[in-house]
Amino acid sequence: MVGGHFVLRPVLRVIAATGLREIFTAFALLLVMGTAALMQAVDLSMALGAFLAGVLLADSEYRHALESDLEPFKGLLLGLFFIAVGMSIDFGLLLDSPFLVLALVVGLVTVKALVLYALATLYPLPPAQRPLFALVLSQGGEFAFVLFSAALGLHCIAPQVGGVLIGVVALSMMTTPVLLGVYEGLIEPRLRQTAQAGPMDEIQAEDRPVIVAGFGRVGQIVARLLNANGIETTVLDHDPEHIEHIRRFGFKVFYGDAGRLDLLRAAGAERARLLVLAIDDQTQALRVVDLVREHFPNLTVLARAWDLRNLLELRDRGLTQVERESFEGALRLGELALRRLGLGAWAAKQAAHRFRAHDHALVEELLAHFQADLEVRAAISASARERLREEMQADAAAYAEPRDRDWH
Repeated sequence: MVGGHFVLRPVLRVIAATGLREIFTAFALLLVMGTAALMQAVDLSMALGAFLAGVLLADSEYRHALESDLEPFKGLLLGLFFIAVGMSIDFGLLLDSPFLVLALVVGLVTVKALVLYALATLYPLPPAQRPLFALVLSQGGEFAFVLFSAALGLHCIAPQVGGVLIGVVALSMMTTPVLLGVYEGLIEPRLRQTAQAGPMDEIQAEDRPVIVAGFGRVGQIVARLLNANGIETTVLDHDPEHIEHIRRFGFKVFYGDAGRLDLLRAAGAERARLLVLAIDDQTQALRVVDLVREHFPNLTVLARAWDLRNLLELRDRGLTQVERESFEGALRLGELALRRLGLGAWAAKQAAHRFRAHDHALVEELLAHFQADLEVRAAISASARERLREEMQADAAAYAEPRDRDWH
């Protein structure tokens, strides 16, 4: 361990200076195999040696580069590892004592799940996430095979006991998909109902002109901008824990599901001028739009869209003011990329403007064929890409003007 700490880093630094990734990968594999052989030479487990080599590599400043280089081997070696685990199970021992094995598997999973749930309670993990945390990690870990192999090699446990323990850990891993199915089918729906079963906040009957549904990363910015300009908003959110956290910063947010007609009425939807729809759940957002169009036709809806398809779904329902939350930020990054690649500031800005106008036109074209087959929309998109490339090339000469010197 001492030699690995003080010798390994200088060696890795020299190898990294060569710039040859093959040598880097080969040395990492050599280190793992050499450490494993060293452990075997002193009558310890080769798996323990491989684990120690991994600890040494993970402690170096080159761990991220090593992870990238070894990524292609990861899935293959994991598959090989679990195949070896399966081959090491003595099913004869398991069949000889089926009730003992079953009791050990249930006991291991139950005790570990209870310990994990207790730890999740001590640390600031949200209550709704604690059952999933406990169940996902309730199985025995693969390092148990390393420990059992070392114990068997040192004759600390009898071969029959070791065989049973290895089988118990392997079978406990098979319980994870079952437990996840139980969680998704039985536990999660009840947690969701419990979270939504709280009483709806009493909203004062104030004639605020704007309702903001969803106080996430988009709704917060909109509400802050409106508030800074003296416009009061009624903010709705359906996550009690999120609301409690936001209220600590002085924001007035009401708990409730914007998809409920009674809540919208209480929030003053009949008197409000705007509804800013910034709900994360796309399906729920579409339901809110349908509800508002049916019961509050005079309420203007400004909506956030996740992507192009969600934008088309909202536009298809009659909304005209829809913005993709990541579009402008991505367009700005593209503009900066063009500038870094040598395009002038004026040319990059005009290229971004051209792309924005082209995208808006593409949305209108796709909207006219929104109910058509996917092949039709794919053909429209392909044709639009070609037109955009031709337009960009045609404008290249006009962009290359000396205006860049005065444009920042």
